[in-house]
Amino acid sequence: SHSTGALFYCQSDGERFQVFKTKNLKFKSPKQLSQLDKWSARDISVAKDNERVVFEHFDELYKYDPAAPKGEQVTLLDVNIPEDMWQDNSRFDQARNDISRITVSENQKLMAFEYKYDAFLRPVKGGEPKRITFDQSGISNFVFMEDDRTLMIQKLYRGKEKLFTTSIDDPTNLTKVKWFGSDSLNVNRFYLDMSGKWVLYYDGAVMSSQVAIADSGFTNLRPINAPWPMVSNLAINDSQDFAAYAVVRPDYVYELYVYDFATQEHTKLMNMDGYVSNIGWTPDNRSLILSMGGEIYRLDLVPRDQFEYDEDFWADALALDAEPEEQEEEPQEESEPPIEESQAEAPVEETPTEEPEVIEEIEPQEPEEMEKPTLEIYWPGLKQRLVRILKDSEAYLYLYRMEGDNKFYYFSNGSRFNKNFILKSATIYGKDSKTELDFGFRSFNIVHSSGVYYYISNGTLYSCAIGAAPKEIPVDVDYEWDEATLNTRVFEEVWGVFGENFYDPGMHGKDWQAMYDLYLPYAQQARNVSDLATVVDEMIGDVNASHTGFYPRREPEQGRYNQTTYLGLEFDLANRLDKGLKVSFVYPHTRLDHYYKLQVGDLLTHIDGHEITAHTPVDSLLMNKVGKRIYLKLQRDGEEIEADINGLSWSEIRKLGYEHKIAKRRQMVDELTDSQVGYIHIPAMGTENYDQFTKELYTDNVDKKALIIDVRGNVGGRIHDQLISILIKKHYAYTTSRRRTYQPRPEPYSAWDKPSIVLVDEHSFSDGEIFPIVYQQLKLGKVVGYPSSGAVIGTWEYSLVDGSSMRLPGSGWYKMDGTNMEGTGAMPDIIIQHTPNDTIADRDPQLQRAIEEILKEI
Repeated sequence: SHSTGALFYCQSDGERFQVFKTKNLKFKSPKQLSQLDKWSARDISVAKDNERVVFEHFDELYKYDPAAPKGEQVTLLDVNIPEDMWQDNSRFDQARNDISRITVSENQKLMAFEYKYDAFLRPVKGGEPKRITFDQSGISNFVFMEDDRTLMIQKLYRGKEKLFTTSIDDPTNLTKVKWFGSDSLNVNRFYLDMSGKWVLYYDGAVMSSQVAIADSGFTNLRPINAPWPMVSNLAINDSQDFAAYAVVRPDYVYELYVYDFATQEHTKLMNMDGYVSNIGWTPDNRSLILSMGGEIYRLDLVPRDQFEYDEDFWADALALDAEPEEQEEEPQEESEPPIEESQAEAPVEETPTEEPEVIEEIEPQEPEEMEKPTLEIYWPGLKQRLVRILKDSEAYLYLYRMEGDNKFYYFSNGSRFNKNFILKSATIYGKDSKTELDFGFRSFNIVHSSGVYYYISNGTLYSCAIGAAPKEIPVDVDYEWDEATLNTRVFEEVWGVFGENFYDPGMHGKDWQAMYDLYLPYAQQARNVSDLATVVDEMIGDVNASHTGFYPRREPEQGRYNQTTYLGLEFDLANRLDKGLKVSFVYPHTRLDHYYKLQVGDLLTHIDGHEITAHTPVDSLLMNKVGKRIYLKLQRDGEEIEADINGLSWSEIRKLGYEHKIAKRRQMVDELTDSQVGYIHIPAMGTENYDQFTKELYTDNVDKKALIIDVRGNVGGRIHDQLISILIKKHYAYTTSRRRTYQPRPEPYSAWDKPSIVLVDEHSFSDGEIFPIVYQQLKLGKVVGYPSSGAVIGTWEYSLVDGSSMRLPGSGWYKMDGTNMEGTGAMPDIIIQHTPNDTIADRDPQLQRAIEEILKEI
């Protein structure tokens, strides 16, 4: 408040964010002003001349009036602005060669494709596409069934992935597929296996990537009940008696199994040392070909003769040529004289012939039934019979399909190395590898139908057979869609995906279905993605969890983003001059610092020729000039200084500020410990941060007697275990070197067995909290600072149907006693608060206390 100095802020009461008030920054005894029970308060604005307050209450505005009677001080603000809610949300596209997914019938007469958010049907040879779906829910997968007239579709329905079928005779009439999980379970993916079986992956309430199989026509669907989530395909052998698959355990160990369809038994073959994606059987059931870690392996279930398919060229060359068999000459029949034309026309009198030979009729015999290959596993030496047969340092290799006894096709994906996507073939021994088809760069969605390959490259559809040149299949589509409908679909997807993946199945005590019912009407009113973001943020916020976030698609009409440019200077804005800006700080190691040697007190008078007055919009003069030359004029004691620099970005100026702050902290530690104690700040928990930590540890700090590890402001990552491993190691031996010095050197070298202490604060986040918690539990040293927020969940990014994205907090973290780190965080042994006054005075009481404590241990 400008009038009284009171501070108004929002704080959670455990259920909702309420409005609070405090005076003189006394947060221990604030006054709660609101009692909101449905939505939280946010975005407070305070009147200039009094303590009246206005704040947002979801889709309404509320006010706080201290002059109103008690109990009526917080009320709805009556805003009567006549407005027209109607706006045209319809959009229309005319596109050519811009599709994102295809499937082709086995008879190659029909194809289905996805454009933007819906599916279309069209003859392969051409014609006008027929639209199949109209709800803008996106297409996750579709496959023509065995009759080539029915299409099975996987798409979103009320926030979850479901299965539908439609007939080409009436393609807009979609029928929901009934199966044991059709009402409650989420479809992950499905495909028609080369064996003729349908394979369905689905997510259960507790375990994801479970698998069921169905017979022809998607009938008799039944689960196979794998022990853990399946990470590979379900590879069914030719006789359909057995299947092979890989799973991942909760401890991230991969296991390889064989499944017996007759007995429904799962037989574990071995643990694998990498991620297994695709598996295939050799027709004789003696070997598995599998993709693992971007390479291709062969596992022999029984020992094979490694020379079984080798040709013996010497035997062929040395073999005696067989003498040609003598053939008896057939007696030549005497030729009859030619028949005269008159004779040919004359009637011929039939003469009796000999009685025809009687041929004994042979009863047809039933064809002999081919004996099915049996499955044998010779367990001794099984692990040693897993051999790598193909590797490419510039491509990711994975199995596509088997072809006969001694051949298979595989894909070589070199996109990460700017290489093409290629179909290759090789023998099961990894020999005779050759290119069959080159799909080009960044091609995807490969579909094989009756010897022809269909694929998409840069939105264009192509077909190609092995040995032939690719042919473009033009696809034109007219597409009308509704932005409001799309926003509703996105809301439903967010709700479904978040509910399926949130680390706590109990959703932090929230009824997730009730949340859907509550927020859906608001999502349906969202006319743009910004409105939708407000609704989504409110819904996810009710779960009260960290590592969440919704990042809406960027609308075309949003235009260019204006980027602020920085000079590497800070100015005294509290005492604004009529002309010029007085420099209050020069960032070290910038051109203005080391080349022009600017000083505090210098006066900036011009930017690119524009004179600076008290009313000059300096930000506008520096807009969108990052990396561009900027000309400055300054004055010092009446003398003019001309300078030119390249404009700095926000990330560049932030890095300069960070380096300056850390340098001051390191200097403080050196001065107060007589250079006996080292100091390392870890800003994040990424691989590059670990590399920087070890570099500083074993260079600048290797001779120190103790170490301060500062994770204040750490934004997280996943290197806590690597850091702990260094700190927990103990020296167990000594080595000497005759050539260098005979002085014993402790082993292992990469260990820190000297005293250490850790700093943490309320700005430490995620793995920046896990590290001090584990450090404390293992009693490696003291933790000093302020309690962290408890934002500890494992998360990943998920892309939504419209191009928006969100964070999915899918894994929880718990202390050894079962305490959830989410919501509790790190609790220092010694709590020291860093106040705003400390920041203003450039003090660091937390670091000061850490120095005092670590000196006690030297």
